[in-house]
Amino acid sequence: MTDLADKIEVIELMAKHEESIAGLYSVFAEKFPECELWPYLYGEELKHSEWLRSILNNVYEGSVKFTDYHLTNRSLNISIRNLESNKEKAKNGQFDLEEALTIAFTMENSLIEDHYLDYFSSDIEGIAKVLDDLKEDTRKHRELLKGKRDAYILEKRNRNWQT
Repeated sequence: MTDLADKIEVIELMAKHEESIAGLYSVFAEKFPECELWPYLYGEELKHSEWLRSILNNVYEGSVKFTDYHLTNRSLNISIRNLESNKEKAKNGQFDLEEALTIAFTMENSLIEDHYLDYFSSDIEGIAKVLDDLKEDTRKHRELLKGKRDAYILEKRNRNWQT
């Protein structure tokens, strides 16, 4: 990737992606208030969006390095559309809590497995810390969601066995 405008667009789309995740978590918080994770995750994703936008000036300055990667504007736009679609389905009550937890876990996990935040780096300590913190937060979100989902499934099975 050599074009500055393309680099900036990727960072901006990544920030919008985080906002779309936050939007989905916001709907999940409304639909499943018994799950205390949603408001927390909503705030975290908005924070991530702000962090990504905070490094845009460094992209202009050339202090953010981009690697060859398969992440494209098209794939980000597809993912944002999928998140918006899931948000509408959630608003319409098409998911139960287990499905919501699974959707969120799968999405957070795919961000890690697809190396979402490994497509750019920086030698500047502050930027490197932002990128490392984004990765660590995403790992924590994945583990929180996995734990909550697994506990919910176990509780549901126990209720079913008792009836």
